Amino acid sequence: MLYFFIKKTQKLSIFIGGIFLSCLASTPTVAELSIEEINSIARQTTVLIAPALTPELRQDLEENRNNPLQKSGIWNPGSGVIIAKTGNKYYVLTVAHNFIQRHLDSKQYWQQLGGIPYYGIRTYDGKVHIVKDVNDHRGCPLKGNPKLTVLVRFGCRDRFIAGTDIVERSIGTDQIRGVDLAIVTFKSTNNYTVAPLGDPKQVNINDRVYISGWPDPEREQDPQTGRCRNRVARRQRRLAWGLVRGKINPAPEHLGYSIFYTDETAAGMSGGPVFDSNGRVVGSHGLGSQSKPLCGGSLEAGGESDSDNVSSGESLDFNKLQKRYSSGQNVNYFESLLKEFDFDLTFRRELPRPEVIKAGITYIKNLEVASSSGQVEFDASEDVFNDPNDVVDDIYKLYTFELENMIRDEPSGGAESILLD
Repeated sequence: MLYFFIKKTQKLSIFIGGIFLSCLASTPTVAELSIEEINSIARQTTVLIAPALTPELRQDLEENRNNPLQKSGIWNPGSGVIIAKTGNKYYVLTVAHNFIQRHLDSKQYWQQLGGIPYYGIRTYDGKVHIVKDVNDHRGCPLKGNPKLTVLVRFGCRDRFIAGTDIVERSIGTDQIRGVDLAIVTFKSTNNYTVAPLGDPKQVNINDRVYISGWPDPEREQDPQTGRCRNRVARRQRRLAWGLVRGKINPAPEHLGYSIFYTDETAAGMSGGPVFDSNGRVVGSHGLGSQSKPLCGGSLEAGGESDSDNVSSGESLDFNKLQKRYSSGQNVNYFESLLKEFDFDLTFRRELPRPEVIKAGITYIKNLEVASSSGQVEFDASEDVFNDPNDVVDDIYKLYTFELENMIRDEPSGGAESILLD
């Protein structure tokens, strides 16, 4: 209010100066980070998401372990990234297909909680945060508008008879309906790093992006034998990087996927963050290329695949791009969905403090070779980093927790936590 008491010319200078300073404050400084720095942010913000392994779910999993049509739909650990915090509540961006509809509405899996499903979210400190009452009661295909509850889904996953919305879980095809995005929340009094959001519009063809997540080796073929792996308890977070090869406008008919890149991601990394070279989240990874061999079946992205080649993102055809490249969601599109449904979340744009980034640094050997790589088909040994400081020794033990052992973080909340490793 001070400018009302000074001269007119001074008003103008102060007003212009105020605009200038405001612009500086709202535009974060852009500086390209090293792979090690990006991995540090990824390590501290990437989470592992999975349904609790109750006795009933474990029995179903073991009975169908060698059933290629059912294996991927019984228990499906996935990934996510912490993108917001309000009080002691953390918001995790992930993909909707990490929450299989049969887990949400099959009460026989959740007898310990009277039929209410519960999941575990593992943060980088090894703590598993129990998230209860995950079911949003919207079914699949989704009914009604989303509400800002424990789980917010903009899409869903179930097994449908081909070409219909008829659910048939015994012989149906594993498919996604709607936009493949979701938010899941957990509560904790611990202080966790929140990943900054970037602007996908600033990511161009041939720019490098970095994808973080938790691969599920049981969904991969053994490179020595060519056969599908059986039970693999050990899990290790991966940072993969590759070049952007295509961009299209996000659309529901494409499940929202719009950024296409070469990479060495794997099943299980779905929902993990896609970082730009400045260490900001520009997308949420969710679909591998159709050319990647998977065990236990794969999700349908919609549409018929096309065998035509795609070169350097020249084609904007979704099916051609999806056949050859992996893909991620666009965080700008995600934010537009939040505005559409009046969800009030505040996101950070600035990077974590230098000391926070430094604290999570892991040395990456052969970094010089990896950084100079630019070919379309990447050598996994050069363009992927499995972080030795981010490991789960036994994921089956980690997600087998009993209710009586849960430690409540917040007396009135819907989430609890337990330190298991």
